[in-house]
Amino acid sequence: MILLGVLVLYALPAVILAEVLRCVGLELRRDRIPILLYHRLISRREVAAGRIQDTEPIYACYDDAFASQMDHLVAEGYTTLSLDDLLAIRRGTIPRPRRPIAITFDDGYASNHVLAWPVLRRHRLRATIFVAPQPDAHTREFVAGVDGFLTEDQMRELDHGGVAIESHTLTHCVLSELDDATARHELKESRRVLGAIVGRPIRHLAVPRSGHDWRIRRLAREEGYLTVCSNGKGSSSGWSSLFALPRIVVERDTSLQDFARALSPRGAVVLRLVGTLKRAPGLLLGPGAAMTIRRALLSGPLGVLLQTRRLVRMLAACAFLYALATALFTWYLVSR
Repeated sequence: MILLGVLVLYALPAVILAEVLRCVGLELRRDRIPILLYHRLISRREVAAGRIQDTEPIYACYDDAFASQMDHLVAEGYTTLSLDDLLAIRRGTIPRPRRPIAITFDDGYASNHVLAWPVLRRHRLRATIFVAPQPDAHTREFVAGVDGFLTEDQMRELDHGGVAIESHTLTHCVLSELDDATARHELKESRRVLGAIVGRPIRHLAVPRSGHDWRIRRLAREEGYLTVCSNGKGSSSGWSSLFALPRIVVERDTSLQDFARALSPRGAVVLRLVGTLKRAPGLLLGPGAAMTIRRALLSGPLGVLLQTRRLVRMLAACAFLYALATALFTWYLVSR
């Protein structure tokens, strides 16, 4: 019993502390560059009027919240980067701006053009949209009646206007669940189709649905991609693999205060730790099982646990209780 207590209350916290220190070290680097991750935008006015039924907590962001966040970036002097810029900074071929940041969107939703593009264009901000040009039935059904997908004309307009179109695989599949030949087809065909649409080479990839692993990194490199955004959370830096770039997810309940905090090293450390917790089901059980768990949570009262703000509070409470248990156990050992 005492051995179990030592393992749970001393050894495990030591491992957690090591992870915390690792995250702190990564986020305190002077070369850190936050990469923001959005998915689709929704009109707060349409939701309030009942014309859109959308309760997605993670993969949607209100249009007015997005506009306020972009206003904040401009007011605080951030310089938005394309992934070509980020790569050039890493290679030392262009100087690093004082406050660099990259804005990315996953999946290629029509709302990126309708709601995000006017804001980005007004501020002359650069961004990247990772598009799956032939989304599978599951992906289409996920937003049926709520959103659509970018047309070829919209992709060209965005790409020529400073919002780069890059790859999110061909069909929005789980790459890590495919054999090498099928995964290569997804990576190769996405580059071919999107390149034909925008008239230039496709150089960057974001791996969808937690389908990122060492094998996929290798295949992406062999298929000609220069960077890969993974499902890791936090800021990128010189220590980040170019084929496993972490990002900062902007969720539906992300307030402007939350947003500003996430851009700071301290806030990004918290997001890294929460991201590790969120990825645990996928790491232990695989992406398919993780998606099943996610859908089950969303359909019940525990769905709020998927929200970063709630998870941060839960982690803080658990840390307090853990510290209390450790103190009581130590007192018990000393007093024996």
